[in-house]
Amino acid sequence: MYSGGQVSVLAFCYSRAFLNGGGMEYLIIWLLFAGLAAYFSSVKGRSSVGWFFIGALLGPLALVALWIVPSLRFDDTQSRNIASRFGVYAKYRKCPYCAEVVLKEAVKCKHCQSELEPAE
Repeated sequence: MYSGGQVSVLAFCYSRAFLNGGGMEYLIIWLLFAGLAAYFSSVKGRSSVGWFFIGALLGPLALVALWIVPSLRFDDTQSRNIASRFGVYAKYRKCPYCAEVVLKEAVKCKHCQSELEPAE
């Protein structure tokens, strides 16, 4: 991700900030960015530990990157839509008689009242 020269430049910048007496404020702000990156990454279903370190390295740029990357979590509506398109997904499946989406565990369709085979 970073070459040796870039890492040494970052380390030099961090050390200069600490030597000039304003280091604690920078450290707190940088850790705040790391914590925010970890929180927002967990909301999006990504690794919070990994994004904490990315946030510690990149600061506000990590938050911008998290804003751009897609979420890995599916909500209930997305699961239903995928099940209606492909027949089965996560908690849902399509009724073979009326083609409506029902829970995988259902033994009777709530839409057409047909008996369903047990889910695999």
